Amino acid sequence: MKVQKMENVVILVIVILTLVQFMVQPGQATLTCGEVETSLAPCITYLTQDVQPYPACCNGVRNLKGMALTVTDQRTVCICLKNAAKRFSNLKEDAAQTLPQKCGVKLDFPISRSFNCELIS
Repeated sequence: MKVQKMENVVILVIVILTLVQFMVQPGQATLTCGEVETSLAPCITYLTQDVQPYPACCNGVRNLKGMALTVTDQRTVCICLKNAAKRFSNLKEDAAQTLPQKCGVKLDFPISRSFNCELIS
């Protein structure tokens, strides 16, 4: 009887560990493009017109930096930003590249339509 209980405990532990592995896979992006775009939505005016970034925009850039802590998340952010930029034909590339600096935030990758996001390491 004791051996059977021990086997049941071992099987239960294996099942739990397997489930945890599927729920939290290392290196898998946890961000969505919706979250990225929501963070930078207040920056559209700055990115398309000749104005200074609003405080809400800079808060969004800071929020974005806080969300993109892993290389995988940074690549996700980069790809999402590139895809979002394609929807705005009047987006100013120089404004996008200087946005983090103007907000006093250091991102580990440039905001650019032409940057290869796979180079983030």
